[in-house]
Amino acid sequence: MAILQRIGLEEPLETLGEIISWQVRGVSIRHLDLINALDKAGLNSHVARELAPRNAFLRACSRLARDRLIRKVSEDPYVVMFQFTKEIPSGEKLDYRMETLLRLDKHTGGITCDHPELETIAREELDRCLEARSARDVSQIVQRIFEKHGDLFRIRESGGVYFVPKAHRGLTDRVEKFLSGLGGTLLRFPVPKGSPSGDAAIQQTVTHGLELMVTEHIRAIEHLGLDARPETLERAAAKIQTTRLKIAGYSEFLNQKREDLERSLENASELLRERLDQAIQVPEENAVLV
Repeated sequence: MAILQRIGLEEPLETLGEIISWQVRGVSIRHLDLINALDKAGLNSHVARELAPRNAFLRACSRLARDRLIRKVSEDPYVVMFQFTKEIPSGEKLDYRMETLLRLDKHTGGITCDHPELETIAREELDRCLEARSARDVSQIVQRIFEKHGDLFRIRESGGVYFVPKAHRGLTDRVEKFLSGLGGTLLRFPVPKGSPSGDAAIQQTVTHGLELMVTEHIRAIEHLGLDARPETLERAAAKIQTTRLKIAGYSEFLNQKREDLERSLENASELLRERLDQAIQVPEENAVLV
């Protein structure tokens, strides 16, 4: 305490949050160890199961693609569709013939296609890849945890270093315990409040992160077709509302930027209302045409 008093730090510094970065050593992590580490850290292990089938199948494709091309043709929150195209030598050129379309359930890992042999091989490769997780999988799980229960604001465009507001310190504690359980590390650097350069940097970081969220909402809505399902529109509205709450919750970081963000978000809401009105009118227009 005497040392702290001499340097004027007898009271803990008030912080804006923390700068964090993590590292996971090792190439392969057993799925069971991953689930156990999440459970012991008090985190929902379902987040690992959500990411597992899609990522595992992408790894399985490296073996399945030895004499064929595999391309993702569509994806929604539940299903990924892949096209398998056979590559056939024909004299001095290559011919291509579509073999099948394969449907992967992102949550259950279920595989279906109209080519029994390929379906069996794909299932075997997926099962094999599901048994091991890579450091990249772990990193995606950490990002998904913060996406669902907190926020990560990128310090640099390439990622890897993030700002976490002080409100999510408890979540950061649990993530640190999770990574430690896998032999990884979480570096945490508190950001003191009251430093002009530090306050300005965090304001810029948080503002930019929220601007990206709003931009993503607008782009997603612009790509909605007139045949968009009601649940798709509901999810878009829910995401906008979540971002609205974030803007209010992080107002201390935003200052005058808050009004700009709220206006941009209102533009996204208005665009969604227009899409909803168009979707409602489509059946009536079709009826007139008929």
